[in-house]
Amino acid sequence: MNNIKLILLGVMSMVLMGCGTKPHTVVLGNAMEVSYVDAGGKKLMVMTPGKDTHWKFVSHKQSDFKGAPDINDTTILLNVAAAFTLDLTSMDVCGDHVIAGERIKGYDDVTATGHMLMVDDKVMIASNDKLEQSIQKAVAGKGYLFQQCLVVENGKGFVERVPEALLKRNPSIIFRAVCVKDDDSVVVVQGDEPMLVSEFVDALVAFGARQALYLDMGTWAWGWVRELDKLPQELSEHFFNTRFQSNWLQVTF
Repeated sequence: MNNIKLILLGVMSMVLMGCGTKPHTVVLGNAMEVSYVDAGGKKLMVMTPGKDTHWKFVSHKQSDFKGAPDINDTTILLNVAAAFTLDLTSMDVCGDHVIAGERIKGYDDVTATGHMLMVDDKVMIASNDKLEQSIQKAVAGKGYLFQQCLVVENGKGFVERVPEALLKRNPSIIFRAVCVKDDDSVVVVQGDEPMLVSEFVDALVAFGARQALYLDMGTWAWGWVRELDKLPQELSEHFFNTRFQSNWLQVTF
């Protein structure tokens, strides 16, 4: 009887191994979901990371920079431009930022009204009234932080906080933001169609964003999102200045 049990256990083990369910695949299954929602009459693409993922910020100014993120790197589930870049020569990043606890000097910009803090897999999007406190937390916790326009604060839209050039943008383009919802979930939201920035901010409020930080777009808006067993989906249609991207918001596992 014991021999029969051993044989059965062996067969079951081979069957389970034959299923090919590796821990890596299980993690991916909980890693990234892409959905589409209607928010105030506008269609939004929502990218929701799972529980087994990590937020991070990458800049070419960091001391251990190894080159721009690679779309073929399967550990990167989401990669999008984050803070503004000053110009195509210096490629300085807007505002002081923190990468793995390293504080890096950025250029000053009045449109940097908010920031995203990432420490120990906890995310906070807040007004720059709390910037120095957040920077200290990011440094102490070996975390990440970058600055951008805080376009939704406490559920209220502030379209006037984006650069004036965006307010006058015509024709309309695709916009993107990172949001914290009322349930504390953190998602990246992108317009599924071109719209005015005022329409996009209104859609974020209708979507249920409690806090939302604008993400750099325009002609350097290229990025990608990767779902389970799918090829990476490229984001944005106009990205001929991608080579000038200087920093990126990522979801990894």
